[in-house]
Amino acid sequence: MIALHASHLARCGHTVVIMTNIVDTVFSLEDKVKINQLKFKGKLGSLFSAVQQILDADLVVADIIVMACFLYPRSRRKVVLFAQDYDETYYNTLLLKGLIRLFYYVGLKLCKIPVIAVSHPLANLLRCRFNANVAVVENGVDTSVFYPDSDKELVAEKSGRKSVLLLSRSDMRKGFDISKAVVGRLLETYSDVFEVWTVGENCAGTFADIVHRDFGYVGEERLRQIMSSADLFLYPSRHEGFPLMVIEAFRCHCPTVTTRAVPYAEHNENALVSDIEDTESLTRNCITMLTDEILVKHIVHQGYQYASGLSLSTVTNRFENELLKMN
Repeated sequence: MIALHASHLARCGHTVVIMTNIVDTVFSLEDKVKINQLKFKGKLGSLFSAVQQILDADLVVADIIVMACFLYPRSRRKVVLFAQDYDETYYNTLLLKGLIRLFYYVGLKLCKIPVIAVSHPLANLLRCRFNANVAVVENGVDTSVFYPDSDKELVAEKSGRKSVLLLSRSDMRKGFDISKAVVGRLLETYSDVFEVWTVGENCAGTFADIVHRDFGYVGEERLRQIMSSADLFLYPSRHEGFPLMVIEAFRCHCPTVTTRAVPYAEHNENALVSDIEDTESLTRNCITMLTDEILVKHIVHQGYQYASGLSLSTVTNRFENELLKMN
């Protein structure tokens, strides 16, 4: 979303500079966006770079709380935190979690750094815990790229089987281990034949007892075709800010089973929703989604309507307006 917001701001006539170690995004950047390559690599290198230089900008947007705190005294206190998640969840040890919480306390409560958060639950957490000044701008979906567009050849290759789409990620927060457990339960309890599709990190050989198509990392157009051709998207996440992939699935009429970690998922409305790590409930919801055609029609319609209200033009305009208020 940083690339998308930066491109929109540049098109609107703002001077936009991205300071980074590496540019690695599937989104195209507007030519007017300037890229300043940092001298030092890695997270520590980025923080060291932030301490080194004074930033003469009307506004500086940081996407992690530690960087926001480091930039605060170096940018005439013109810093905004773009909170796409709660940074404490990235760490496992109590020491690191405590350190990150300390940065939140200093940055949001003491220095009163304003925040743009991607969801209302995240905004409420920051308000309640740190008395933060938070505006909400949800992430958006490119409606010109994501829409129902099934691949006839891919559908034919299923030979009548149902397809369950999974995201393969080693990040424990995304719950791929839970996906594997649910697939195991489906093999025991779901009598009809189905197959597994995966996108993301290579996981060939993971599902030896069932037909498995490992697509790997794919571009947006291929992802659209895969989602539009799948019978179910299982996304048992443990923690989210405002996940793009579920909105993309909504736009592609892909029935989605997920958890309460996804802040906009509403049970029996735009998705079937289970408690986090509740494999039994997730399995039941998968079976329901694979067998109840009437419910599926309702869910995909509601999901499509919800996602269509979060077009990129809508959310990038909101983001720009919030920044102008904070300047």
